[in-house]
Amino acid sequence: MRSMFHKLFLACCLVTLAACRPVDGTFSISLQATQPEFGSGIVLASAPSVIEQVATVRPGMQFPTVTPQVSPTAVPSETPSPSATMTRTQRRETAAPAASSTPTTVEITTNTPRPSATPTQTLPPTATPTVTNTAAPVTPITNALQAALTDPNGTLLPTWTPPPADPTTQIQDHFYMGRPIADGATNWVDRTYPYGSTAGNRLPLHHGVEFVNPGGTPILAAEAGTVFYAGEDTSVVFGPQPNYYGRLVVVQHTFTAPDGQPVFSLYGHMDGIEVTQGQPVSRGEQLGSVGASGVALGAHLHFEVRVGDPYSFYATRNPELWIRPYPTYGLLAGRTLDANGNRLYDVTIKVQSARITRYAFSYAGDAVNPDTVFGEHFTLGDLPADYYEVSVGENGRVRFREIIYIYPNRTTWLDVQLN
Repeated sequence: MRSMFHKLFLACCLVTLAACRPVDGTFSISLQATQPEFGSGIVLASAPSVIEQVATVRPGMQFPTVTPQVSPTAVPSETPSPSATMTRTQRRETAAPAASSTPTTVEITTNTPRPSATPTQTLPPTATPTVTNTAAPVTPITNALQAALTDPNGTLLPTWTPPPADPTTQIQDHFYMGRPIADGATNWVDRTYPYGSTAGNRLPLHHGVEFVNPGGTPILAAEAGTVFYAGEDTSVVFGPQPNYYGRLVVVQHTFTAPDGQPVFSLYGHMDGIEVTQGQPVSRGEQLGSVGASGVALGAHLHFEVRVGDPYSFYATRNPELWIRPYPTYGLLAGRTLDANGNRLYDVTIKVQSARITRYAFSYAGDAVNPDTVFGEHFTLGDLPADYYEVSVGENGRVRFREIIYIYPNRTTWLDVQLN
């Protein structure tokens, strides 16, 4: 029995010595690296798919546990490229960027009304006529009598020698009227909404012209005559509906149209009236003051010329063909036609000299009348005598271009026929 016990003890010792033999080697544990998932559109910087963790065993080392001590190998970070690729740290930084020291400018349209907290009552159509006027133009035409023709350095521009008179460009003018607003105020026609225009399809077809001035500016008789009417157009209608012009004055003049019909001038949206019906007036006599009565957005004078029937909204003519130009200034008029000679409506015409650029618009409809003698489709007044390039473009293509000279104190005629 004792001999057998010694044999078993000796065998266990041998097994133990064999298990505890010196070891010289390495082993490794591989752990799968993981990444948080982010939304599409941002690509993270490339990283190793597996992180290696290595422990080295030396001879004579004692092991308190069977689990080796793991020391992870550091993974160097990569510098992101200028593309959309970025590291996760950078993603967190860009997710909440720091506020800029320079505020971003936001343009606000000043002429767009803001909604009121209390809804505005909508009147019936008969009490809410269609608006016939825009607000004052952003950049009104400079008073032509005071305009200095200079370059950006203030040097006077040279004047050109006018060419000989060209009879083919001349028509028999009837500049019988003066200006209904005195010098020193805005007595030139507002170019944003001229006769026959719709202001880019934003407003009704215009049967007159506008002189935009502050309320209270004196309104003058454009020429001598007799006051045909003075009052409000509520019971006596001169427009497409009652109270269209508000307070107005109509003057019948002493001259007639080339065809012998009587000529009337109409002054609308007045604030105050200084004359009475049947009163004779002379040229330049005050009739009243600028206002915004009737259908008007802002104070201005609405001025019309009517031939034949003073009550008819459809008896108007273009006032620019009746108002005398400024001294040394002229007027451009003509027709707009296609290649076959057919009339074209609402064509934008660019008129440019070395000094100024203006735009004319052919009449947008047949509800406004051309002159019975001229048969024009457009006019552009208050042009300094000079050479001009007249052009019409469409989608980057030039459809018409011609160099003309605007003669002073008369109308220069031009047919604009597109190719």
